[in-house]
Amino acid sequence: MGRFGSCEDLFHVLLALDHQRLAPWGPLHGVNVACYYLQHPSTVPTNTADGQWTMIEAYSTGGLEAVNQIQRRRVAQNRRGLFKPDDATRAPARMHPPRFTIEDLSVDGSFPARGYAARMNTWVSSVLSERSRSSLI
Repeated sequence: MGRFGSCEDLFHVLLALDHQRLAPWGPLHGVNVACYYLQHPSTVPTNTADGQWTMIEAYSTGGLEAVNQIQRRRVAQNRRGLFKPDDATRAPARMHPPRFTIEDLSVDGSFPARGYAARMNTWVSSVLSERSRSSLI
């Protein structure tokens, strides 16, 4: 249990903010879900890690627009009953402990808007470095 409850408790607070579809939380919903699930793999089926990794890689190289493109494609495939896992790089195994978590993102348990985007960038960097051969990403 962390300073502001469990990671799962914090995730539910963040999801509630996301689902309001307000900036800064809503637009980053796919990214923060991917970060959370990659740091808490026991909470999701094992076959979802590659898709989550795809989101993190897309955000780190192409920003939010790259993530939005993936999400639009997945929604369109789902509507037509054609969704299949991405042809993506397999999610590497975690090699390093997290240096930034959902608790850090939350600041005080409330996920304040001020500085949220910068904290999300730090969370993405942390997830990338956890699964890198080098811990210096």
